[in-house]
Amino acid sequence: MSTHFARSRRSSHRTLLGRILLWMIVPLFALWSIGIVITYFISLNLANSPYDRTLSSHLRLLRHEVEQQHLNQGIALSGSARTVLAGGTDDTPTTWQILDANGHLVAGNAHIPTPENWGYDIDQVHFRNAQIGHQSVRIAYVWGGRDQAGSGFLAVVAEPAEARATLQQEILTGMLTPQLIILPLAAMLAGLGLTQGLEPLSLLQELMRRRKPGDLSPIRDDLAPAEIVPLIDAMNDVLQRLEASLESQRRFVANAAHQLKTPLAGIRTQCEVALREHDPAQVRASLQQLVTGSQRATRLVNQLLLLARAESIDPGQSRTTELLDLCALAEDCTSQWVSAALERNQDLGFEANDEPLPVFGNRTMIHELLNNLIHNALLYTPEGGQITVRALAEGDDCCLEVQDTGPGIPPEERTRVFDRFYRILGQGADGSGLGLSIVREVAEHHHATIAFLPPGNHQDPTSAGTRLRVSFPRDRTRP
Repeated sequence: MSTHFARSRRSSHRTLLGRILLWMIVPLFALWSIGIVITYFISLNLANSPYDRTLSSHLRLLRHEVEQQHLNQGIALSGSARTVLAGGTDDTPTTWQILDANGHLVAGNAHIPTPENWGYDIDQVHFRNAQIGHQSVRIAYVWGGRDQAGSGFLAVVAEPAEARATLQQEILTGMLTPQLIILPLAAMLAGLGLTQGLEPLSLLQELMRRRKPGDLSPIRDDLAPAEIVPLIDAMNDVLQRLEASLESQRRFVANAAHQLKTPLAGIRTQCEVALREHDPAQVRASLQQLVTGSQRATRLVNQLLLLARAESIDPGQSRTTELLDLCALAEDCTSQWVSAALERNQDLGFEANDEPLPVFGNRTMIHELLNNLIHNALLYTPEGGQITVRALAEGDDCCLEVQDTGPGIPPEERTRVFDRFYRILGQGADGSGLGLSIVREVAEHHHATIAFLPPGNHQDPTSAGTRLRVSFPRDRTRP
């Protein structure tokens, strides 16, 4: 198993240059092998063509000589015909034979193999290869000639194949020698060209190695080839997301350290007071303050964690979680705050839509968005006030709406209240200033919009308070 794993690691780390050369050289050599086979047949045809034309001329000459004579009186070739058939040299003489219609030898060399299954197709020259003893020969024959008496005959000529083989070898040598020289040179030049072409990758690697650990600046692509630019863009995108993630972590740590100082200092003070007190009532009051301070610290930490998680969500994926019914989710969330409203002597109500409101989103995040809106409404609405939560459809949007009868938010403050830790002066409410920041982050990641609406209604157009609506895109796959 370890050997297989090591082999797998080696194969998975094969160099890019090696992969490219492998895909270039192996097909190149395969094509070269196919080219050799094709070259062989081409050279064979080139070597046979001129010799076959000469052999065909000798065959026609022999046939003409026999047509001027009588087969039953014997065949005697003229001196010029014997000279032509001799070929001007003793090395490659053309031998011949004449056969009658029954295949019996009439004249000529009896050692020439008789053509097998030769037909009586007139004036059709045929070629074939054969052996005479240990010598390879090329044979040509034709049927259709007639002597002076009208008797048909088969004319056959044969010549040694050594000259053809020599010519074919010369043609092959002439055609393959340049290939044998050019192919290795082409492979070397391809390797050199690829090495030079991949040099920008080596430069990029060296540039990345020289970077300091905290350097997340974009990688320059002005000197990179066009093929590497998409890779650099992808790396820059990763660096940008990593920088954003680290910045989010730094903000979380800084915000947590800044905001937790006050509740932790209060908890420590109350602990010191409780240790010094001997009156059970004062000790109990200090302990109650400890509980309140720890609750505030716990909520602050939870809000900071939720804000950090909302900031780290990829906007392209935040809405692809599940299909939700916004109306049912709002009703469930509102019911969880009824007891808190009763403790503050406040009227918390819910107005549902007539039919479901389908949206795609993260259930936990949208639930926390509505929790923060309701908590803010309870926090800033005085005792005896009213808070109404609505789930409604508005055109192509599914909306969540929270309305209260508190002091309201001045128009000039409505853009700043979404900044983290920002609180309107003079309100006197106990909060961290993170609720609406979380609402904005969750809304942005769900492509939702936030709007302040006039708090009045048809019954009381002048009523005060705050009416805030968050509009989500409707899931269009549902009716």
